[in-house]
Parts: sequence; structure tokens; C-alpha cells
Amino acid sequence: MQIKLGEKIKELRQLDRRKQEDLAATLGVTNQAVSRWEANGGYPDIELLPTIANCFHVKIDDLFGYDNNRQIKLQSYIEQADRIFKHGDNIPLVEFLRNAISEFPSEWQLQYRLANALVSAGHQKSEPHTIVVKGCGSFQYNTEQ
Repeated sequence: MQIKLGEKIKELRQLDRRKQEDLAATLGVTNQAVSRWEANGGYPDIELLPTIANCFHVKIDDLFGYDNNRQIKLQSYIEQADRIFKHGDNIPLVEFLRNAISEFPSEWQLQYRLANALVSAGHQKSEPHTIVVKGCGSFQYNTEQ
């Protein structure tokens, strides 16, 4: 992914109808520094990023051009998981939810659905060293202490 921080700074500055000199004065840097950033000839110090973001009333992620549709994507995963669940086949659901959780590891809604799908597929919490799943000619043991 190519970082286009300078282009974003220029875009935000122009939207605010500011001159490079005004932004430089606000940030305490030289006009040449702002010009260099906007030409993608360099980057501002990392310590300046919160100040730049505050200056334009945006999040730091916005400076880097991240289209952060996190909530929309999460909701899409939840809806898709619910559709798969309605079909009644838990094996594809488990696989789908594991992939979704790899992208959203701390999302309880996905974890909850995965736990339910695992239980529905025959997985169960058990005592250490007992059989957890029987099937396909193999056994899976719980090895947690």
C-alpha cells in the first residue's frame, strides 16, 4: 500500500482554504517542510500527526487515507453468518466465522456466533484429557490443564 499522506494534507489544507504558510505556522514547521510533504518528498514527524489531524478535525487514520468502514464490514459479516446459520450447516459457518474473527479478533458478536456454531457442530467444553469431538474416524482430545 502506498502512503499518500502528503496528498491528503494538501487536500485538507485546500478544503480549509489555507495556505502552506498558514499550516506551517500552525504546526511550527517551515513552509518548505509542508511543501515537501505535499509533493510526497517526505513525511512529517510522527509526533506531528495528532496535531495535523486536530488541525483539520479528522482522525489520524483519515490522514493516511484509510477508508475505515470497519462497522459496516463487521455488520456484513454478522449478517452473512446469520444467513449461513439459517441453512443449518455449521461446518461452513465455523470456517466463515474463524476467518472473520481473524480480521476482527476482539468482536464478541463473532465470537458468540462461533461458540454457538461449535456447540451445534458437536464440540463441547470438557475436562482435561477427555474426548471433545468424535467423528470421521478420529477423536479430538482436550489437552488443557
